[in-house]
Amino acid sequence: MIMSKNNGSTVTREEAVAMIELVEVEALVAAVEVPEPVVLTIVKPEPVIAPRKLSLDERIQKVGDLSLLIDRYRILNESRRKLQTFQLGADGLSSSIQLRDAAGNEFRTSNSAVINTVIDEMKRTLDTKVKEVEELIDL
Repeated sequence: MIMSKNNGSTVTREEAVAMIELVEVEALVAAVEVPEPVVLTIVKPEPVIAPRKLSLDERIQKVGDLSLLIDRYRILNESRRKLQTFQLGADGLSSSIQLRDAAGNEFRTSNSAVINTVIDEMKRTLDTKVKEVEELIDL
């Protein structure tokens, strides 16, 4: 059977069926959501570099350095403990502080306010130095 198109030309039954099937397939494809393509990336693990083994001389040097740091840490901690237990006399006159420089110049005072200020500053300085040495001690 021959059918008529809108423009006046004719088509066969088979062509008409093929056109209908094509329209149905296009509608079906349009209705189906196609997911976006998945992109896979390959990540290669970075090679693990083993640390260089220290020579005997280097290890001995590290032990010597560590020993010096430990001694310094102990001295600073002992000074800090002594400073924490230091007590000014109740009368404010029995305690004094004396500073002497390399040239032999000397400063001496019994003023308790000055002594307290010096002690507080010494405590802060010692605390800072102890923390610095603790950070240097790396095992």
